[in-house]
Amino acid sequence: MNKLVTIVITSYRSRELILSHIKILNKNIKNVKIIIVENSRDKILQKIIQKKYKNVQIFLQKNIGFGSAINYGAKFVKTKYFFIMNPDTKIYKNTINNLLLSAKKIKTFGGLSPELVDIQKKNTSKKIIIEKKKISAGAILFQTKIFKKIKGFDENIFLYYEENDFFKRCNLLNLKLYVIKDSFYYHSIKSDSSSAIFDNINEKFYANLMSGWHGQWSKFYYLKKYNGYGYSFLKCFPNLLVNILQLILNIFIRPKKAKYIYYKIEGLICSMIGLNSFKRSKFDKF
Repeated sequence: MNKLVTIVITSYRSRELILSHIKILNKNIKNVKIIIVENSRDKILQKIIQKKYKNVQIFLQKNIGFGSAINYGAKFVKTKYFFIMNPDTKIYKNTINNLLLSAKKIKTFGGLSPELVDIQKKNTSKKIIIEKKKISAGAILFQTKIFKKIKGFDENIFLYYEENDFFKRCNLLNLKLYVIKDSFYYHSIKSDSSSAIFDNINEKFYANLMSGWHGQWSKFYYLKKYNGYGYSFLKCFPNLLVNILQLILNIFIRPKKAKYIYYKIEGLICSMIGLNSFKRSKFDKF
């Protein structure tokens, strides 16, 4: 088994994409261990993986969110580095190898990200390692000891802003973040779409409601964590008033849109009064 890097992928109902990733990764990286944390009850995916791939370890979880799932997978990492990627992320043949080459040069860092591109391109810049305050969360190489030392992602956050929070802590701890210009990845799915496959349109609608709820909850939580309650309240209160007005305008003519706006309002208010990120879709029962 590869002693330098482990791949950790968190997924939610993205069976075909996960199986595609495993096939490509096994082709490009010799003897690599892959850890899949599936935030659903997809036992079909589990059976396929357990039957076909000895180098892949899969865990079925209730939907614990992106950050918590990565933290869970990281517990089983024994290599010096581990690489995370979203289900809708596509990497090139040398993406991870080039990240590892840069990692050896830098030695200590908060995270390394390949460059997000539409198509693979030649690096025209003489500088390969570029320091950033934030990097793309779609694909990141971590140093396992550093990631565990700063306790990974904030598990209070279920959805959205978990990467912002991690990058902020790296900045405060002087752990540098870098984009590696000779390493590339791209998104196979549009940014406003989901890689999840739903059984029906009602499930998809409720997933959208959860996005609205947690988007507002996490934004206020993140702002409050680093700027205090007063600043966060002043920053988010105008948006709350706008959403209330939009709710009134849409409640009779566009009931589905009104429900989405209501969930956004509820998520923000719950965060403002100190409740945790408890909201889940009624279809997310494990």
